[in-house]
Amino acid sequence: MRLIIDGRPLVGNRTGIGVHTAEIARRLPFDTTIASHAEIADRSGLEDSTFLIHLSPFGVWWQQTKLPKIDGDVLWGPHGTLPLAKTIPSVVTLHDFTSITMPGRHRLKTILSFNLFIGASLEKASRVACVSRLVADDAMRGFGVSAAKIEIVPNGVDEFFTPDGEEHDYLLYAGTLEPRKGLNDLLRVWTSLNPRPRLVLCGDPGWGVRIPDGVEVAGYITRERLRDLYRHALAFVYPSRYEGFGIPPLEAMACGAPVIATSTGAIPEYAGGTALLVPPGDSTALRAALVRLLGDATLRRELRARGPERARLFGWDRGARVMTELLRCA
Repeated sequence: MRLIIDGRPLVGNRTGIGVHTAEIARRLPFDTTIASHAEIADRSGLEDSTFLIHLSPFGVWWQQTKLPKIDGDVLWGPHGTLPLAKTIPSVVTLHDFTSITMPGRHRLKTILSFNLFIGASLEKASRVACVSRLVADDAMRGFGVSAAKIEIVPNGVDEFFTPDGEEHDYLLYAGTLEPRKGLNDLLRVWTSLNPRPRLVLCGDPGWGVRIPDGVEVAGYITRERLRDLYRHALAFVYPSRYEGFGIPPLEAMACGAPVIATSTGAIPEYAGGTALLVPPGDSTALRAALVRLLGDATLRRELRARGPERARLFGWDRGARVMTELLRCA
């Protein structure tokens, strides 16, 4: 079977949707062509795929005009939308609806590229993959997608992320530096701590976040460097206001980092009883969890032991098996 993948999530640095696309794609047993409007520099794990690049300054225009002309048997749209002129069977993956529910926390180009096409894409799709039950419920409630059309294709963590080493003296955050990730909550809490541990932020620069003096901003880093930071963090803190799934806390758990995260997306499903969970946007609860974890070495040791055991239950192979069947039956 000839599979065409909308490769736009793989352009630039691999963040959440890009990681999902690459990890699922590398495990699919098809003759795969990954198409995009811009060069895909990071092709690691995808060496068996064919890449087809039609350079265009506008990704949505390319998706709607060029992608439909690529010949194949089935199309996978991992970015949430589909080319509306495409006639072959298709599967679309939903990660969240925050450009609709939280438009003030997204750039205009993201809002336009998703919001204008999502309704028609869900109607056109043969099947709909959702990364969590929360996203599936939103699709059924907000767009009337039939439950029979939906399947959960979760994110995961691979064997690269493993524990090795003892804790150092820093708190760690990984993800895009933007308001939706709750960074302003974390920075407000961090400045109130006394004594104040080091705080390291990793991820692509975003917008709407003012970084105080003393915070260490590492930018986008390699997987190897990220794994090293996970392994030695005093605690990994992920105060996101909303997640469809939330991959970084799972990776941190796999590496043995004690995790504090918000109870959103799939985080309670995989981290319940293994991390300290707080309500999104609750700075008081976030501060209390941080103070508790920083002051309790025994609790940190317990979470370091539990995290890798739990994370092993959430590999990428499970999601890839479900996606394989969705594409075959599309």
